[in-house]
This record gives sequence, structure tokens and C-alpha cells, in this order.
Amino acid sequence: MENTGFPIELDDMSKSYNKKTNVIDKMDLSVVPGEFLVLLGPSGCGKSTTLRIIAGLEAPTGGKVLIAGQDATQMTSIQRSIAMVFQDYALYPNMTVYQNLEYALRVHKVPKQIREQRLTSILASLNLTNYKDRYPSQLSGGQKQRVALGRGMAKKSRIFLLDEPLSNIDVQLREKARDEIQKLHEQNGQTIIYVTHDQQEAMALGDRIAVINDGKIQMIDTPENLYHNPANLFVAQFVGTPQINVFKVTYFNHQLLDESGAVVANLAPYQTTDLQEDTDYLVGIRPENVSLSEDPTGADFPAEVESVVDYGRYKQLTLKVFDRLEIKAVVTSWDSGVGQTVYAKLSRKELLLFDAQSHERIEANQNSQYELE
Repeated sequence: MENTGFPIELDDMSKSYNKKTNVIDKMDLSVVPGEFLVLLGPSGCGKSTTLRIIAGLEAPTGGKVLIAGQDATQMTSIQRSIAMVFQDYALYPNMTVYQNLEYALRVHKVPKQIREQRLTSILASLNLTNYKDRYPSQLSGGQKQRVALGRGMAKKSRIFLLDEPLSNIDVQLREKARDEIQKLHEQNGQTIIYVTHDQQEAMALGDRIAVINDGKIQMIDTPENLYHNPANLFVAQFVGTPQINVFKVTYFNHQLLDESGAVVANLAPYQTTDLQEDTDYLVGIRPENVSLSEDPTGADFPAEVESVVDYGRYKQLTLKVFDRLEIKAVVTSWDSGVGQTVYAKLSRKELLLFDAQSHERIEANQNSQYELE
């Protein structure tokens, strides 16, 4: 694949409304040519506003947006070479599905034969062939979303911006549409910025993911590093299903103690030189890193099974520990029932420690530092 996409850079970029509401706060971001970057975060975090500013639909109130090294506010729409898929479809109501897809190609004088070949392929990939002569008013919400997606795919611009493009598509077609977006990226080498609140979708698509909250990038990295080495508690909790287990502990005499004084984990055999004695931390452990046994030997603590959810591939158990805390565990097979006492062990290499006040990741636990001496 040849990278034909433009680089994009946000330099100290901010956006506020009425000089009161600060939606984006001094954001710095560099997107390399041909990269597939996902902006991930909860509703209202500023990710869609960021996309609209890059597209030129809104102006930043501070900082700069550079496209291919040029100030984007001084560039024409043709110079930006951007295709965008809006969350609210933005289809022409007086045009059929085929005409909606074809419009941009006609404007850019793409030869008829090439238009037909490209659109035939897109219609088939998005299951829209039988709907090509219908108008938007005759389509379901999911069908309209697919038309909007197809229109962006048809343009083959240098930059492709997508704002929640799969949110209204049926589950059965969502994975296929996602595959088509990835295939498009591989074929054209466009720079793609994709906005979503769905962390599973983000993990499946992005070369890198920028996790945003309150108008700030909390962390930007590969899906693997976001999951295993989150920069802070927000990233750890937002990425991963089921959600990471988090509870407050105190570090004392090489042990992590629960608020009641019960031992959560004994770190005596491990290097913990940077942890402060008699200091509170937040400990995180992902459900798949909680191993369970009916034998107490080598376990960290007993737990009572409160519920079991069978997902076929795996089972998710909710456990009550220390008579008050609930944690989740994911196991591939489990025959015991609700109410039974089991014994849990936390994987030391996968323990995540966070500052109790700032919620930043503790450096002592980065890069798998819990190694046996």
C-alpha cells in the first residue's frame, strides 16, 4: 500500500463556545500520512468537534490545524481533499441512493466507466444493490447510514473523516462494513480519522487510538498498549470489556491491603522499590487476569460467587470479596454454582497501580516491573 494520505497536525488547538464552555483544551496531535487513527471517548468529550474542525466545518478558537504542513484555515476544500461521513447521514433527499453516491464523482469529473465500476463494488459491499434506485425517505436508519458511508468511500480523497459511521447499522452488517473500511484503507492509503464511543470498534480498527475525555487526549497509542499499559485510571476503565476491577489498597510491608486490612496481594517476592510504605493506591486487575480455584493453596483471598453469565466462549463471574467488594472474573469453563466459595489469585504481572489522588499510573508498575527477583 502506498501512503497517499495527507499528514494532519493539531498544534495547541482549542475550541470554546461563548467564551465559557471549553470543549477542546489545547490539544496537540500528529497524524502521519496513511494512518488510521481512532478518536475514542464518551459522549460530549470533544471528539466530534475535533473532527469538524479538521474538516473545516468549524474554526478553532485557539491554536492551529495543519494539513500537509499548511494552515488549514487558509486552504480551500479542494486543497484539503477531505471526504467525511456524518453521524446524521447528510444525504440529498431528492437524489436516489446511486445518485447520492455518484454526486461527488460527477463533480470531480470522474469518467463514467470508472464511476460505475467503483459504485457497483461499493453498493455490493454495503448490501445496497437492491436499494440503489430508492430515495432516502424510503430507507431505514441503518440503510441511510450505509449510503453515507458509501458516499465517503467513493470519493477516494487524501483524508477520510468518519463520525460514528456504524452507530445505526444492524449488528449483522456492522462487522462487514468495518471490514470494508479497513480494506479501503489498505487499498487507498488514505489518512483516516474515525470517531467512536465504542471501544471494541476502536480496538478493531485503529493503528493508534487517541482516548479523549473533557476535551483532552488522555493517551494515544496502539490498542495493545492502551489495554496493557494505560496511562491513567480513565483509560484503564474506558478500554476493556468487562471493565477492569478497581479497588483501594494500602501498601504496607510488601503487601497490598484492603481498607479492612485484608491482604489483597503479597508482593514480597517481587520488586516494588518505588512504592511508598503505608501509602494508599488504587489497584486495577482485568477480569481475565483473576484466576479461580476450589483449592485455597497459593490463592490471594476467598470469594463468594454472586452470579455467572455464560457467553458461550467464556463465562463471566461476579464475586463478592472481603464481605463488601465486587469483582469480575472471566474463565473459559466453570461448573460451580452461585453461592459457592472459591479462591482467587491475581496475576502479579498484570496488576495496575494508580495514584489514589491523581489517578495517574504508578511508574513502578509500568513495563511489567513486577518480576521475580
